[in-house]
Amino acid sequence: MAIVPKEVVVILPLSGQNVLLQLRDFKEEIIFPGKWGFFGGAVEDGETPEEAARRELYEELEIEAVGLAWLYTNVLPEVGNTLAHAFYCELKDKPVLKEGQDMGLFSVRDILTKSLFSAKLERNMDLIPLTFMTDAINKLMVKYELGEIGK
Repeated sequence: MAIVPKEVVVILPLSGQNVLLQLRDFKEEIIFPGKWGFFGGAVEDGETPEEAARRELYEELEIEAVGLAWLYTNVLPEVGNTLAHAFYCELKDKPVLKEGQDMGLFSVRDILTKSLFSAKLERNMDLIPLTFMTDAINKLMVKYELGEIGK
């Protein structure tokens, strides 16, 4: 029997050319505690990645995924070869943070600095140290430059 890699989704809610990120809790039992990252979570049995993205966005922020679009899929060797599906959507509703210790809207260029300010903690915190993070932001920048989003 073949081992199926774990599947996760990440969602990048967009407001203009800014992305809403989550500052993860300081819990030792979670991956990348205390780091800035995308919203998202595991794809459950019988669920498509798009369905998981919509569910996670509602569970974590109490918002509906408006204009949800696929960005890209990649394997994360640093996280046990997890298969990660990235989506983006418009941020139309006011988000209510249900998971994590802070959230913030950041420009794609600021995210590439890999250290972002937490208003709640009043200090800079690091971005999750995965190439997937910067790859997703770079792919988003290309879409902005081509005029495919942020019109």
